[in-house]
Amino acid sequence: MKKITIVLTTAFFAAAGSFTAYADNYQYTPYIGADYTFAQTDATGFNPKHHAAGVYIGSDYGKYFSTELFAHQSTRAKNSGNIGNIRTSYYNYGLDILAYLPICAENKFSLLATAGIGEYIYKTKFSPTDRHNEHGYGYRFGGGAKYAFNKHWQTRLIVRYVDFDKLSGYNHATEYGFGLEYHF
Repeated sequence: MKKITIVLTTAFFAAAGSFTAYADNYQYTPYIGADYTFAQTDATGFNPKHHAAGVYIGSDYGKYFSTELFAHQSTRAKNSGNIGNIRTSYYNYGLDILAYLPICAENKFSLLATAGIGEYIYKTKFSPTDRHNEHGYGYRFGGGAKYAFNKHWQTRLIVRYVDFDKLSGYNHATEYGFGLEYHF
């Protein structure tokens, strides 16, 4: 937890430093988006794979930094492992900080880095009568690319590593996401 706090605090102050350096060019832009995520989870005794749909709302603070709130709901996945047949699904919500590095002069294409925290709730069904809900925090780190079609529409690809804390039986996950967003 201390490492995550240090990383997020450092990212915040680095972004705040670049924000103050470009205060005269400040352009606050809210946006909304929807995304698809494929998640591969490493759990004790089995490795569930989920497809999830999500929404997010965010704020761009210039061309280098943004924050966003997210929520995802996965489909139910049937898993086989050394503990038998298991059905799992999850939902999550939280906050991400994103930093951008524009590559071309028109700012159409950018590389991005992201860090955040979310609460993950896994629903596990071992048999018709044996059900279990497990919830804990997921510390999210990732990178990807973003492309702006025009002033309003943008798309992005992100790969994230999620390290779970206090989520019994679930160790970590890798998420592959594709999103489409509208900037106001």
